[in-house]
Amino acid sequence: MNEESIILLSHAHLPQDLLCKLNFLLLCSEDDDNKKDTLPFDFLLKLPNLEHLKLFCFGLTEIFHSQKLEVHDKILSRLKNFTLENLEELKSIGLEHPWVKPYSERLESLKLIECPQVEKIVSGAVSFMNMKELVVTDCEKMEYLFTFSAAKSLVQLVILSIQNCESIKEIVKKENEDASHEIIFGCVKTLDLDTLPLLGSFYSGNATLQFSRLKKVMLDNCPNMKTFSQGYINAPFFYGVESSIGDFDLTFHSDLNTTIKELYHKQVRIHFG
Repeated sequence: MNEESIILLSHAHLPQDLLCKLNFLLLCSEDDDNKKDTLPFDFLLKLPNLEHLKLFCFGLTEIFHSQKLEVHDKILSRLKNFTLENLEELKSIGLEHPWVKPYSERLESLKLIECPQVEKIVSGAVSFMNMKELVVTDCEKMEYLFTFSAAKSLVQLVILSIQNCESIKEIVKKENEDASHEIIFGCVKTLDLDTLPLLGSFYSGNATLQFSRLKKVMLDNCPNMKTFSQGYINAPFFYGVESSIGDFDLTFHSDLNTTIKELYHKQVRIHFG
């Protein structure tokens, strides 16, 4: 739906329950220069069962503002899947604001695609306790995905894919944690890290990473990744890294950290002959 459609349905004399069963909505703007302050929350009130929301080519700078307004009541109460694509003006999603907490806790899938101004997914403490899929692609200003505290909530995460993000230096940002702390990625089976030229490590801190189901890491065009983590990694089912460095064959050297280090040194040897 575009803005013209939203206005038409908002003002037309239609049955109260006309859209009550709608569970998927794609909102798009036909005017790339039409900047907006907010989502059409009045219209979203008409969609009590909306579970999938995709925004495409919208001129928003922030999705959720810091201050909750009356118009925000009872909206998106069932939202599980949220896709933000080609939002060139977007700088912040706003999931860290206190009133947005129920939304972040319900989300099962979050995709950021071609959002060049977004520097981080959240800027503060937030819980993603039901998140199963996270995809970030072509977000050129993003330097990291999560703080350590936010990453600790990703206990249900299954799919993690980060591609074509030229500023990312690490996936989980190091804070003041130590080896006694841990992050549990209990459901992740594969990691996809592709074309991240500044990526040095998945996590540069000393805390423990628990990957109890991780089997494979897909790694390509990450020339500066020297290690996966500085701390202990428990990945009992890990069996290899798939990378163009090894002609896309699986490479395995005793554990995940050693495998990443060996691939980095192999890459250096290839580069310098």
